[in-house]
Amino acid sequence: MVVIAIMGALASIAILNYLSHVKKARAAHCLANRYNIEMAELAYFLEHNEPNLKIDDLWSCPSDGVYVWLISDANDPSYPKVGCSIHFWPSEGGKDKDKDKKKKKDKKKDKKKK
Repeated sequence: MVVIAIMGALASIAILNYLSHVKKARAAHCLANRYNIEMAELAYFLEHNEPNLKIDDLWSCPSDGVYVWLISDANDPSYPKVGCSIHFWPSEGGKDKDKDKKKKKDKKKDKKKK
């Protein structure tokens, strides 16, 4: 009976970890898809000197999200930029989070000086 209880506890921990890793893998797959869509659009723009802005059915979010163009203006320096309805975050790897951390540190330093 004790062995079954221990096995059940270990299984519940393993299942939670597995689900967490599956969620992260889907988000990474979605990020890779968005990058590939952006590179295909950029290649088309460089070849034809006009935007295509068509997202092929080949690309689909593994969590059934919808891809949309966030920046579709070719004159914008960030062109092209694609977002997902489920997995959207800045493609630069979380620079916004770093800015927020820096602002919090600066506020703490200001409080200490006063």
